[in-house]
Amino acid sequence: MSGASRPLALRPLGDWLAREFLRAPLPLVAVEVRPRAVCAVRLAREGSRLALGAAAASELPAGVLEVSLTKPNVIDAASFQAALRATLERVGALSGGPVSLVLPDPAVRLALVPAAGLRGRDASEVLRFQLHKALPFDVRGARLAWRAQGEQALVAVAPEEVLSSYEQPLEQLGFQPGLVEPAGLALADAAGAGGSEGDTLLVNWDEGYVTFILLRAGLPLLIRTLPGESGPDAVARQAVGTLQFHRDRLGGGGLAGVLVRSAGCPGEEALAVLGRALGLEPRLLTPWAALGMAEAGEAAQAVAGAAASVLRRAA
Repeated sequence: MSGASRPLALRPLGDWLAREFLRAPLPLVAVEVRPRAVCAVRLAREGSRLALGAAAASELPAGVLEVSLTKPNVIDAASFQAALRATLERVGALSGGPVSLVLPDPAVRLALVPAAGLRGRDASEVLRFQLHKALPFDVRGARLAWRAQGEQALVAVAPEEVLSSYEQPLEQLGFQPGLVEPAGLALADAAGAGGSEGDTLLVNWDEGYVTFILLRAGLPLLIRTLPGESGPDAVARQAVGTLQFHRDRLGGGGLAGVLVRSAGCPGEEALAVLGRALGLEPRLLTPWAALGMAEAGEAAQAVAGAAASVLRRAA
């Protein structure tokens, strides 16, 4: 794969080179963990093509998960694993094996840094040095992955203890998480796969946070994840600030479009809030577009991160 569709794999240090992307075939199953839900999508083979096998979402009780960038996120491991098992059983994927894992955006720090000087095996150490003062955790023991995009590099970094708190329950069920990424990145890659004439704003609005990603020519230009800013007034205020920054600091004119993944509030409400704030007509993401399906309702929004991750196989 090339361009914006290449995934960043957050895998254990020593098992991979940070500059390289996942080269093995992507799994047919993806699991997305959201602040209050676990979601799964399974693709199925129909002759030479891929089709949707099944998709499901299960609610997580309060207190099971506490999304954080600085400490293990899974508070009640038994309940979390039970929700994983139930969701994977519903999509017919309890046999184990490779799986993609999509995490809430606040559990992974995404950053854009200058790509100059990032060469060879020393690149990850250069990035750690550049980022260490800006992160609320010790970057030396964290997992880090990056990919070049023109003059910039997109970096994903998260503490080992944060990622392992999600991975271990899956591994205990017989799964091997290969590709691990935040939801916003999976959605941005899906939204930018076809390119665009102008800049597009992607909004990932979930319970407890909102992420704004500006895409130019299909590639991230600005990434803002805002924990605790998921109420309608807060999202509207942050959307206006993002648009102003786009105009004043990034040389942006009018946006070509606004795409919304609305898992934190009903889709129509999300579109109304953002439409009033931005003076534009946003539209909901259609997670199944790669399969020729236009469904964008509540069920589709719930599993959109998992769908975006696994549907790289169909892109």
